[in-house]
Amino acid sequence: MAAAPVADYYEIRFEARPLLLRGRVLRPLSVAEFTEACELLLAQARRHHCPYWLLDGRADEPVRPAGVYGWLNDEFLPRLRAALGQAPCLAFVAEPHFWQNLEAHSYGPLAPAQSSPSAHIGWFTDEAAAMDWLATQRRATAAAR
Repeated sequence: MAAAPVADYYEIRFEARPLLLRGRVLRPLSVAEFTEACELLLAQARRHHCPYWLLDGRADEPVRPAGVYGWLNDEFLPRLRAALGQAPCLAFVAEPHFWQNLEAHSYGPLAPAQSSPSAHIGWFTDEAAAMDWLATQRRATAAAR
């Protein structure tokens, strides 16, 4: 499926094989645009029952207000997990300074990946590494079934 901008700031593409939802920031996002993009991704994930996401934020802002991360962890990720019936695997790709800024604002140090009841999350600066991690997550999910 071809990538389709859902707005002038975000693009979403679903791939059936292997199962993958790709999201890509097209320009720096406001908080409202960020949360709207999350909701658009959730709608696509529900539609395709797709728990594997590759999220490319390299064009985004390096820092967000703390409340955004609280909303992600406390509200959005649990809703996503409930909608899919399983913990999603989210690979975030960003520029190195993005991860450094998160750590500087007490969101780290960020491990290369973490798991919670709501989601399995990996942080990357390279898309190939993110895709390798998602493939590992797919294998682990298949082995657990």
